[in-house]
Amino acid sequence: MNRAPQFYMYATFGALLLALGFPQGWPAQGTGERLFPETGHAVREPFLEFFEAHGGVSFLGYPITPMIAEPPYQVQCFQYACLRWDPLMPPEQAVELLSIAEAMGLGSPPIPPPHIPLGRPFRRYISETGHTVSAMFLAFWLRHGGANIMGNPITEPYLENGRIVQVFQRIKIMWDPVGQTVRPVNLGESYARMRGLNPRIPARMIEPLPALRVQIALRRPVLAAGDLQGIVVFVMDEEGRPVARARVRVEVPGHDPLLLETDDTGRAEGVFIAGAFPRGSLVEIRILASDGIRQAEGFASFRIWR
Repeated sequence: MNRAPQFYMYATFGALLLALGFPQGWPAQGTGERLFPETGHAVREPFLEFFEAHGGVSFLGYPITPMIAEPPYQVQCFQYACLRWDPLMPPEQAVELLSIAEAMGLGSPPIPPPHIPLGRPFRRYISETGHTVSAMFLAFWLRHGGANIMGNPITEPYLENGRIVQVFQRIKIMWDPVGQTVRPVNLGESYARMRGLNPRIPARMIEPLPALRVQIALRRPVLAAGDLQGIVVFVMDEEGRPVARARVRVEVPGHDPLLLETDDTGRAEGVFIAGAFPRGSLVEIRILASDGIRQAEGFASFRIWR
């Protein structure tokens, strides 16, 4: 039997996949690894389980180095961060992100105690490093394991190349105004270059699905404690089209979450009671919207006047 045509078909198909850049890699049969044609590197155990459990490419990026022995450790760098395996640690703690931002000297001095901002529900002061994390960055930090995974903040948010960024001990994140979301910066690439590890950078990046967008309007910017407050939320896709039947969660300090759903115009509307906050308080509320695949976050605030 002539197998040449069949071999040619498979070879052509494999070459096509490599040229297109298969977006998420695939398991290499029988080896317990995932190969990524974008960089030609694989993710193997002991890193594979951690990689897949913590967002994979969307959180860590593509692997840009092989697994490197640094006795007693094993290290592998990804676009956004680097992983280290410590055989002396318990299995559930053996893999962690390296503190590459600290190693690169990217931190800034802590906030002096008299200048620590207090009393805002979506801002936290982290005493271990003397910095705050708030709003969208706080939501991302908590969603991705907080200090246990990303480390603590070592800067305040700041403007870099026209974008707002914040550095944590193990990763650097930015606010993406186009996708209206927070995502990691290519800090793993910078660290690998600094270490002389010759990182292999993807020739073509495949961007994640853009997040939804939310617009928020409060009925009353100023009201008394105990008054009714109204909220209107519009949920849109990346092209500004309304998203129907999106789930909306409104988190108000001191209240159970308000659960809403958008109509055919992408609009959701509800009311809640302003709590017994002291006069002059700024009450911040958090809005989460999801269509089951994508999600978006937003924040709004109102003032208690009397």
